[in-house]
Amino acid sequence: MAVRKVGTSRVIREIGRGGMSVVYEAYQDALDRKVAVKVLDAPQARSEELAERFRREGRAYAQIHHAGIIAIHDFVEKDDALYLVTEFVDGEDLSRLLTGGPLPPDCVAAVGAAVADALECIHSHSLLHRDLKPGNVMISREGAVKVMDFGIVKDPVSSDLTRTGTVVGTPYYIAPEVLGGDGEDERSDIWSLGVTLYELVTGQRPFIGVDYQELFGSVRKGRFRPVRSIAPAVPRRLARAIERCLERRPDRRWDTAAMLAQELQAITGRLLGEVRPDKRLGHLLEERALASAARSGTQQLGTGDLMPFTGEELAAVKGRWRFPLLLAILAVLAAWAWIRR
Repeated sequence: MAVRKVGTSRVIREIGRGGMSVVYEAYQDALDRKVAVKVLDAPQARSEELAERFRREGRAYAQIHHAGIIAIHDFVEKDDALYLVTEFVDGEDLSRLLTGGPLPPDCVAAVGAAVADALECIHSHSLLHRDLKPGNVMISREGAVKVMDFGIVKDPVSSDLTRTGTVVGTPYYIAPEVLGGDGEDERSDIWSLGVTLYELVTGQRPFIGVDYQELFGSVRKGRFRPVRSIAPAVPRRLARAIERCLERRPDRRWDTAAMLAQELQAITGRLLGEVRPDKRLGHLLEERALASAARSGTQQLGTGDLMPFTGEELAAVKGRWRFPLLLAILAVLAAWAWIRR
């Protein structure tokens, strides 16, 4: 790692990598806080189009102040590279949580309500996210939901950097009107949120294909299996809310993210009762982390920090094997005695 310091941020370690950028955990000593540093490296920064996208991401973050959206602290240009310094979120993104299977319906409703509320804030600034998906939504260990990665954000004033005839976004989450070249608006983001929620609650994507041509054909047709045909335990009201996001025609979807947020908040209230959504989501994160640690033989203490089982835990594991091991030894001794007869 060539860079050790960005502005007032001391770089500690790499925590993520994408096609155009790398994300590091860093620390601001003067303010005594962790931050995240997203780097558009030198080869990418030399492309004026990519560099302008990165600057646009910084400007988009700077315009928005919302608890559900990653906060920006600084933007630095240094040694032919661009750096975006943001809030550090200690948690996991939804794509990682999905490796443990579909999320419980109450958690999906809570996540959806928070993301829809964040989208409404984005849209109120005349911006579109354009790449909403599980990997771009995080849950912190305190149960806060954070929308991130505005790398392809679009606003009506700046020129669109997308070349004519190309599509911006992640294929599985792109709305049919965008694929058809009919333009996009806030309801295109609502579609992407619908695909995300469908995947969270069923463990499957609504539209698939062996290649992009088949996938895009599936999206344009707008045909998908009803939520409850895959996950019968999902409440009907939640299933209807998700499926309305996925209407092929934009005018049949939720008109605004605010309307969707209101509906999902009501569903969350009915499912959780007196339990606070952040407490429930924090507990979900803890459950998934422990399950993952059990599969790998370690316990996760924090982002990237792993340690072996403690003495008591190791003893408990050994204790579960003690009786079967004794039976196996007796069986071997009995077989040996029978052979010697």
